[in-house]
Amino acid sequence: MKIKISIVRALCVFFGFVAGAAASETVFVPSNPPEMKPLGGHHTPAYATAKLFRHGVNLGNYLEVPPGQKWGVTVSTEEFGQMKREGFDHVRVPVGWHHYAGPAPNFTLSPEIFSRVDFIVTNALANKLAVMINIHHFNELDRDPAGSTEEFLALWKQIAAHYKNFPPLLAFELDNEPHENATTTLMNPIYARAIAVIRETNPRRTLFVEPGGWGSIDELKNLVLPPDDNVIVSVHCYEPFHFTHQGAGWTTTDVQQTGIIFPGPPAQPLVPDPKLNPKPWVRDWIQKYNTLPTAQNPSSALAFTDKLKYVHAWSDFYGRPVHLGEFGAYTKADPQSRANFYAAMRRAAEQEKLGWAIWDWSANFRYWDPPNHCALPGMHAALFGKTN
Repeated sequence: MKIKISIVRALCVFFGFVAGAAASETVFVPSNPPEMKPLGGHHTPAYATAKLFRHGVNLGNYLEVPPGQKWGVTVSTEEFGQMKREGFDHVRVPVGWHHYAGPAPNFTLSPEIFSRVDFIVTNALANKLAVMINIHHFNELDRDPAGSTEEFLALWKQIAAHYKNFPPLLAFELDNEPHENATTTLMNPIYARAIAVIRETNPRRTLFVEPGGWGSIDELKNLVLPPDDNVIVSVHCYEPFHFTHQGAGWTTTDVQQTGIIFPGPPAQPLVPDPKLNPKPWVRDWIQKYNTLPTAQNPSSALAFTDKLKYVHAWSDFYGRPVHLGEFGAYTKADPQSRANFYAAMRRAAEQEKLGWAIWDWSANFRYWDPPNHCALPGMHAALFGKTN
Protein backbone atom coordinates (compact mmCIF):
# COMPACT_ATOMS: atom_id res chain seq x y z
CA MET A 1 0.00 0.00 0.00
CA LYS A 2 1.15 3.52 -0.75
CA ILE A 3 1.25 6.30 1.84
CA LYS A 4 1.18 8.79 -1.02
CA ILE A 5 1.10 8.68 -4.80
CA SER A 6 2.95 10.95 -7.18
CA ILE A 7 1.14 12.78 -9.96
CA VAL A 8 3.41 11.12 -12.50
CA ARG A 9 2.51 7.66 -11.30
CA ALA A 10 -1.16 8.54 -11.17
CA LEU A 11 -1.12 9.67 -14.78
CA CYS A 12 0.67 6.48 -15.82
CA VAL A 13 -1.92 4.38 -14.01
CA PHE A 14 -4.95 6.21 -15.36
CA PHE A 15 -3.86 6.55 -18.95
CA GLY A 16 -2.96 2.86 -19.13
CA PHE A 17 -0.04 0.71 -20.04
CA VAL A 18 0.78 0.88 -23.71
CA ALA A 19 3.77 -1.42 -23.91
CA GLY A 20 2.02 -4.34 -22.24
CA ALA A 21 -1.05 -4.07 -24.42
CA ALA A 22 0.99 -3.78 -27.55
CA ALA A 23 3.19 -6.71 -26.63
CA SER A 24 0.19 -8.98 -26.04
CA GLU A 25 -1.05 -8.41 -29.58
CA THR A 26 2.23 -9.24 -31.31
CA VAL A 27 5.29 -11.43 -30.88
CA PHE A 28 7.21 -10.38 -27.78
CA VAL A 29 10.11 -8.11 -28.63
CA PRO A 30 12.80 -7.76 -25.95
CA SER A 31 13.57 -4.15 -25.11
CA ASN A 32 16.02 -4.34 -22.19
CA PRO A 33 19.48 -2.89 -22.64
CA PRO A 34 22.01 -5.29 -24.21
CA GLU A 35 23.61 -5.93 -20.80
CA MET A 36 20.53 -7.93 -19.78
CA LYS A 37 21.28 -11.48 -20.90
CA PRO A 38 18.58 -14.16 -20.91
CA LEU A 39 19.15 -17.15 -18.67
CA GLY A 40 18.61 -20.53 -20.26
CA GLY A 41 15.64 -22.67 -19.31
CA HIS A 42 13.23 -22.76 -16.40
CA HIS A 43 15.26 -25.05 -14.14
CA THR A 44 17.24 -22.48 -12.19
CA PRO A 45 17.23 -22.17 -8.37
CA ALA A 46 14.98 -19.11 -8.75
CA TYR A 47 12.32 -21.17 -10.53
CA ALA A 48 12.54 -23.85 -7.86
CA THR A 49 12.02 -21.26 -5.11
CA ALA A 50 9.20 -19.55 -7.03
CA LYS A 51 7.11 -22.69 -6.46
CA LEU A 52 7.18 -21.86 -2.74
CA PHE A 53 5.85 -18.33 -3.35
CA ARG A 54 2.57 -18.94 -5.18
CA HIS A 55 -0.22 -17.64 -2.92
CA GLY A 56 0.92 -14.99 -0.49
CA VAL A 57 -0.20 -12.20 1.81
CA ASN A 58 1.56 -9.00 2.83
CA LEU A 59 1.82 -8.18 6.52
CA GLY A 60 1.32 -4.55 5.62
CA ASN A 61 1.10 -1.51 7.91
CA TYR A 62 3.12 -3.34 10.55
CA LEU A 63 6.93 -3.39 10.71
CA GLU A 64 7.34 -0.61 8.15
CA VAL A 65 5.52 1.87 10.41
CA PRO A 66 8.02 4.39 11.86
CA PRO A 67 8.56 4.16 15.64
CA GLY A 68 6.15 6.33 17.57
CA GLN A 69 3.48 6.46 14.86
CA LYS A 70 0.15 4.84 15.65
CA TRP A 71 -1.36 3.89 12.27
CA GLY A 72 -0.05 0.32 12.22
CA VAL A 73 -1.58 -3.05 13.06
CA THR A 74 -0.28 -5.99 15.08
CA VAL A 75 -0.01 -9.68 14.22
CA SER A 76 -0.39 -12.41 16.84
CA THR A 77 1.33 -15.79 16.97
CA GLU A 78 -1.95 -17.58 16.30
CA GLU A 79 -2.55 -15.72 13.05
CA PHE A 80 0.29 -17.47 11.24
CA GLY A 81 -1.48 -20.78 11.60
CA GLN A 82 -4.65 -19.16 10.33
CA MET A 83 -2.83 -17.82 7.26
CA LYS A 84 -1.68 -21.35 6.48
CA ARG A 85 -5.16 -22.80 7.04
CA GLU A 86 -6.71 -20.19 4.76
CA GLY A 87 -4.44 -21.39 1.94
CA PHE A 88 -1.55 -18.93 1.88
CA ASP A 89 1.88 -20.46 1.33
CA HIS A 90 4.02 -17.38 2.04
CA VAL A 91 4.09 -14.01 3.74
CA ARG A 92 5.75 -10.87 2.45
CA VAL A 93 7.02 -8.73 5.32
CA PRO A 94 7.58 -4.99 4.72
CA VAL A 95 10.21 -3.71 7.16
CA GLY A 96 11.36 -0.15 7.83
CA TRP A 97 14.92 -1.15 8.77
CA HIS A 98 16.25 2.35 8.13
CA HIS A 99 14.20 3.71 11.06
CA TYR A 100 16.36 1.62 13.40
CA ALA A 101 19.79 2.38 11.90
CA GLY A 102 22.51 4.29 13.72
CA PRO A 103 24.70 7.01 12.17
CA ALA A 104 27.19 6.67 9.33
CA PRO A 105 29.44 5.02 8.48
CA ASN A 106 28.24 1.75 10.05
CA PHE A 107 24.47 2.42 10.20
CA THR A 108 24.25 -0.19 12.95
CA LEU A 109 20.80 -1.72 13.31
CA SER A 110 19.26 -1.88 16.76
CA PRO A 111 18.49 -5.25 18.40
CA GLU A 112 14.85 -4.13 18.64
CA ILE A 113 14.16 -4.40 14.93
CA PHE A 114 15.89 -7.77 14.62
CA SER A 115 13.78 -9.04 17.51
CA ARG A 116 10.57 -7.87 15.86
CA VAL A 117 11.44 -9.34 12.47
CA ASP A 118 12.65 -12.58 14.07
CA PHE A 119 9.21 -12.96 15.66
CA ILE A 120 7.61 -12.89 12.21
CA VAL A 121 10.19 -15.07 10.48
CA THR A 122 10.30 -17.80 13.13
CA ASN A 123 6.52 -18.01 13.50
CA ALA A 124 5.99 -18.10 9.76
CA LEU A 125 8.60 -20.81 9.28
CA ALA A 126 7.13 -22.79 12.19
CA ASN A 127 3.83 -22.85 10.29
CA LYS A 128 5.56 -23.92 7.06
CA LEU A 129 5.06 -20.53 5.43
CA ALA A 130 7.81 -19.19 3.18
CA VAL A 131 8.88 -15.67 4.10
CA MET A 132 10.08 -12.66 2.14
CA ILE A 133 11.52 -9.72 4.08
CA ASN A 134 12.33 -6.42 2.40
CA ILE A 135 13.41 -2.83 2.93
CA HIS A 136 10.22 -0.79 2.77
CA HIS A 137 9.56 2.96 2.47
CA PHE A 138 13.25 3.90 2.45
CA ASN A 139 12.34 7.36 1.19
CA GLU A 140 15.88 8.73 1.34
CA LEU A 141 16.94 6.14 -1.21
CA ASP A 142 14.11 7.26 -3.49
CA ARG A 143 15.06 10.92 -3.17
CA ASP A 144 18.83 10.48 -3.36
CA PRO A 145 19.89 7.04 -4.60
CA ALA A 146 23.59 7.88 -4.86
CA GLY A 147 23.70 9.56 -1.45
CA SER A 148 21.88 6.68 0.27
CA THR A 149 23.59 3.75 -1.41
CA GLU A 150 26.13 3.19 1.37
CA GLU A 151 23.39 3.00 3.99
CA PHE A 152 21.37 0.67 1.74
CA LEU A 153 24.36 -1.66 1.38
CA ALA A 154 25.18 -1.47 5.11
CA LEU A 155 21.62 -2.45 6.00
CA TRP A 156 21.72 -5.47 3.71
CA LYS A 157 25.14 -6.50 4.97
CA GLN A 158 23.75 -6.69 8.51
CA ILE A 159 20.42 -8.29 7.54
CA ALA A 160 22.17 -10.92 5.43
CA ALA A 161 24.64 -11.76 8.18
CA HIS A 162 21.88 -12.10 10.78
CA TYR A 163 19.86 -14.53 8.65
CA LYS A 164 22.67 -16.41 6.92
CA ASN A 165 21.88 -19.71 8.66
CA PHE A 166 18.11 -19.57 8.19
CA PRO A 167 16.47 -22.12 5.88
CA PRO A 168 15.85 -21.52 2.15
CA LEU A 169 12.18 -20.73 2.88
CA LEU A 170 13.41 -17.24 3.82
CA ALA A 171 14.00 -14.87 0.89
CA PHE A 172 15.17 -11.25 0.71
CA GLU A 173 13.56 -8.52 -1.40
CA LEU A 174 16.04 -5.69 -1.94
CA ASP A 175 13.81 -2.61 -2.07
CA ASN A 176 10.10 -1.93 -2.17
CA GLU A 177 8.74 0.22 -5.02
CA PRO A 178 11.70 2.38 -6.03
CA HIS A 179 10.35 5.64 -7.42
CA GLU A 180 11.02 9.38 -7.72
CA ASN A 181 14.78 9.67 -8.42
CA ALA A 182 15.33 5.95 -7.87
CA THR A 183 14.73 5.09 -11.50
CA THR A 184 15.25 1.58 -12.79
CA THR A 185 18.38 2.72 -14.65
CA LEU A 186 19.90 4.20 -11.51
CA MET A 187 18.90 1.24 -9.35
CA ASN A 188 20.40 -1.41 -11.67
CA PRO A 189 24.03 -0.90 -10.51
CA ILE A 190 22.92 -0.37 -6.90
CA TYR A 191 21.07 -3.69 -7.02
CA ALA A 192 24.17 -5.38 -8.46
CA ARG A 193 26.25 -4.08 -5.53
CA ALA A 194 23.62 -5.16 -2.99
CA ILE A 195 23.43 -8.64 -4.49
CA ALA A 196 27.22 -8.93 -4.25
CA VAL A 197 27.12 -7.88 -0.58
CA ILE A 198 24.41 -10.41 0.26
CA ARG A 199 26.20 -13.19 -1.62
CA GLU A 200 29.18 -12.83 0.74
CA THR A 201 27.15 -14.49 3.51
CA ASN A 202 24.17 -15.95 1.63
CA PRO A 203 25.54 -17.47 -1.57
CA ARG A 204 22.34 -19.37 -2.41
CA ARG A 205 19.63 -17.27 -0.79
CA THR A 206 16.77 -16.38 -3.17
CA LEU A 207 16.51 -12.65 -3.80
CA PHE A 208 13.62 -10.59 -5.16
CA VAL A 209 14.16 -7.38 -7.15
CA GLU A 210 11.64 -4.75 -8.26
CA PRO A 211 11.97 -2.33 -11.16
CA GLY A 212 11.43 1.41 -10.64
CA GLY A 213 8.26 3.38 -11.13
CA TRP A 214 6.77 1.85 -7.95
CA GLY A 215 7.52 -1.70 -9.13
CA SER A 216 5.85 -0.92 -12.43
CA ILE A 217 5.33 -3.56 -15.10
CA ASP A 218 6.13 -0.87 -17.64
CA GLU A 219 9.63 -0.58 -16.14
CA LEU A 220 10.57 -4.23 -16.74
CA LYS A 221 12.01 -3.14 -20.08
CA ASN A 222 14.68 -1.09 -18.28
CA LEU A 223 15.71 -3.66 -15.69
CA VAL A 224 19.25 -5.07 -15.95
CA LEU A 225 20.22 -7.88 -13.59
CA PRO A 226 23.55 -9.60 -13.07
CA PRO A 227 23.80 -13.22 -14.28
CA ASP A 228 22.65 -14.59 -10.93
CA ASP A 229 20.29 -17.55 -11.35
CA ASN A 230 18.62 -17.19 -7.95
CA VAL A 231 16.89 -13.83 -8.45
CA ILE A 232 13.12 -13.46 -8.86
CA VAL A 233 11.68 -10.25 -10.29
CA SER A 234 8.70 -8.68 -8.52
CA VAL A 235 6.11 -6.25 -9.90
CA HIS A 236 3.07 -4.55 -8.40
CA CYS A 237 -0.32 -3.91 -10.00
CA TYR A 238 -3.24 -1.97 -8.54
CA GLU A 239 -5.26 -1.57 -11.72
CA PRO A 240 -7.93 -0.33 -12.13
CA PHE A 241 -6.74 2.37 -9.77
CA HIS A 242 -10.03 4.28 -9.66
CA PHE A 243 -11.61 1.13 -8.24
CA THR A 244 -8.81 -0.23 -6.02
CA HIS A 245 -7.97 3.08 -4.34
CA GLN A 246 -11.37 4.78 -4.31
CA GLY A 247 -11.66 7.05 -1.30
CA ALA A 248 -8.10 6.44 -0.11
CA GLY A 249 -7.04 9.51 1.83
CA TRP A 250 -3.31 9.16 1.08
CA THR A 251 -3.82 9.53 -2.69
CA THR A 252 -4.74 12.55 -4.79
CA THR A 253 -8.30 13.87 -5.12
CA ASP A 254 -8.41 12.24 -8.56
CA VAL A 255 -9.28 8.92 -6.91
CA GLN A 256 -11.53 10.15 -4.10
CA GLN A 257 -14.71 9.26 -6.00
CA THR A 258 -16.41 6.33 -4.27
CA GLY A 259 -19.25 4.02 -5.28
CA ILE A 260 -17.28 2.36 -8.11
CA ILE A 261 -18.06 -1.33 -8.59
CA PHE A 262 -16.12 -4.16 -10.19
CA PRO A 263 -16.78 -5.12 -12.85
CA GLY A 264 -18.51 -2.20 -14.53
CA PRO A 265 -20.79 -0.91 -15.84
CA PRO A 266 -23.04 -0.01 -12.88
CA ALA A 267 -26.79 -0.60 -13.03
CA GLN A 268 -27.28 3.12 -12.47
CA PRO A 269 -24.76 5.64 -13.87
CA LEU A 270 -22.28 6.99 -11.34
CA VAL A 271 -22.58 10.75 -10.92
CA PRO A 272 -19.18 12.42 -10.30
CA ASP A 273 -19.00 14.14 -6.93
CA PRO A 274 -18.92 17.89 -7.77
CA LYS A 275 -17.07 18.64 -4.52
CA LEU A 276 -14.06 16.76 -5.90
CA ASN A 277 -13.96 18.97 -8.98
CA PRO A 278 -12.85 15.99 -11.13
CA LYS A 279 -10.45 16.67 -13.97
CA PRO A 280 -11.58 16.06 -17.56
CA TRP A 281 -9.71 12.76 -17.84
CA VAL A 282 -11.33 11.55 -14.60
CA ARG A 283 -14.76 12.44 -15.98
CA ASP A 284 -13.86 10.60 -19.18
CA TRP A 285 -12.93 7.48 -17.18
CA ILE A 286 -16.25 7.64 -15.30
CA GLN A 287 -18.16 8.13 -18.55
CA LYS A 288 -16.56 4.99 -20.02
CA TYR A 289 -17.18 3.14 -16.76
CA ASN A 290 -20.88 4.11 -16.92
CA THR A 291 -21.45 3.17 -20.55
CA LEU A 292 -19.09 0.49 -21.86
CA PRO A 293 -19.93 -3.22 -21.60
CA THR A 294 -17.88 -5.29 -19.17
CA ALA A 295 -15.55 -6.66 -21.84
CA GLN A 296 -14.53 -3.08 -22.71
CA ASN A 297 -15.05 -1.44 -19.34
CA PRO A 298 -12.13 0.28 -17.58
CA SER A 299 -13.30 -1.18 -14.25
CA SER A 300 -12.87 -4.79 -15.30
CA ALA A 301 -10.19 -7.40 -15.90
CA LEU A 302 -9.38 -5.48 -19.07
CA ALA A 303 -7.36 -3.14 -16.84
CA PHE A 304 -4.73 -5.78 -16.01
CA THR A 305 -4.92 -8.86 -18.25
CA ASP A 306 -2.68 -7.49 -21.02
CA LYS A 307 -0.18 -6.27 -18.46
CA LEU A 308 0.13 -9.72 -16.92
CA LYS A 309 0.43 -11.33 -20.36
CA TYR A 310 3.35 -9.02 -21.04
CA VAL A 311 4.94 -10.03 -17.72
CA HIS A 312 4.64 -13.70 -18.70
CA ALA A 313 6.25 -13.05 -22.09
CA TRP A 314 9.07 -11.04 -20.51
CA SER A 315 9.64 -13.79 -17.95
CA ASP A 316 9.79 -16.53 -20.57
CA PHE A 317 12.21 -14.62 -22.77
CA TYR A 318 14.66 -13.72 -20.02
CA GLY A 319 14.37 -16.94 -18.03
CA ARG A 320 13.47 -14.98 -14.90
CA PRO A 321 10.47 -15.95 -12.75
CA VAL A 322 8.24 -12.99 -11.88
CA HIS A 323 6.15 -12.56 -8.74
CA LEU A 324 3.15 -10.22 -8.39
CA GLY A 325 4.21 -8.82 -5.04
CA GLU A 326 1.25 -6.52 -4.39
CA PHE A 327 -2.31 -6.18 -5.56
CA GLY A 328 -5.46 -5.33 -3.66
CA ALA A 329 -8.51 -3.14 -3.19
CA TYR A 330 -9.17 -0.67 -0.38
CA THR A 331 -12.10 -1.51 1.88
CA LYS A 332 -14.05 1.55 0.72
CA ALA A 333 -15.15 -0.65 -2.20
CA ASP A 334 -18.23 -2.79 -1.55
CA PRO A 335 -17.56 -6.39 -0.40
CA GLN A 336 -18.94 -8.09 -3.51
CA SER A 337 -16.91 -5.91 -5.84
CA ARG A 338 -13.77 -6.55 -3.80
CA ALA A 339 -14.34 -10.30 -4.02
CA ASN A 340 -14.98 -10.01 -7.76
CA PHE A 341 -11.76 -8.07 -8.22
CA TYR A 342 -9.56 -10.41 -6.19
CA ALA A 343 -10.98 -13.43 -8.01
CA ALA A 344 -10.36 -11.85 -11.42
CA MET A 345 -6.81 -10.78 -10.58
CA ARG A 346 -5.97 -14.14 -9.05
CA ARG A 347 -7.26 -15.99 -12.12
CA ALA A 348 -5.34 -13.69 -14.47
CA ALA A 349 -2.10 -14.09 -12.50
CA GLU A 350 -2.39 -17.85 -12.34
CA GLN A 351 -3.24 -18.00 -16.04
CA GLU A 352 0.11 -16.31 -16.67
CA LYS A 353 1.88 -18.63 -14.18
CA LEU A 354 2.67 -15.82 -11.75
CA GLY A 355 2.91 -16.22 -8.00
CA TRP A 356 1.14 -13.47 -6.09
CA ALA A 357 0.81 -11.76 -2.70
CA ILE A 358 -2.20 -9.65 -1.79
CA TRP A 359 -1.99 -6.37 0.11
CA ASP A 360 -2.81 -7.00 2.94
CA TRP A 361 -3.68 -9.32 5.85
CA SER A 362 -5.49 -7.09 8.35
CA ALA A 363 -5.00 -3.38 7.55
CA ASN A 364 -6.74 -1.04 5.09
CA PHE A 365 -6.91 -3.58 2.23
CA ARG A 366 -7.50 -6.45 4.59
CA TYR A 367 -8.31 -10.06 3.91
CA TRP A 368 -8.73 -10.99 7.57
CA ASP A 369 -11.30 -9.60 10.01
CA PRO A 370 -9.49 -9.77 13.40
CA PRO A 371 -12.49 -9.02 15.66
CA ASN A 372 -14.51 -11.85 14.10
CA HIS A 373 -11.58 -14.20 13.45
CA CYS A 374 -12.56 -14.89 9.87
CA ALA A 375 -11.92 -13.79 6.30
CA LEU A 376 -13.98 -10.88 5.02
CA PRO A 377 -17.04 -11.85 2.94
CA GLY A 378 -16.19 -13.56 -0.32
CA MET A 379 -12.42 -13.25 0.06
CA HIS A 380 -11.52 -16.88 0.72
CA ALA A 381 -13.49 -18.12 -2.28
CA ALA A 382 -12.05 -15.33 -4.43
CA LEU A 383 -8.46 -16.37 -3.74
CA PHE A 384 -8.73 -20.09 -3.15
CA GLY A 385 -11.88 -21.13 -4.99
CA LYS A 386 -11.92 -23.14 -8.19
CA THR A 387 -10.21 -21.47 -11.15
CA ASN A 388 -12.64 -21.22 -14.04
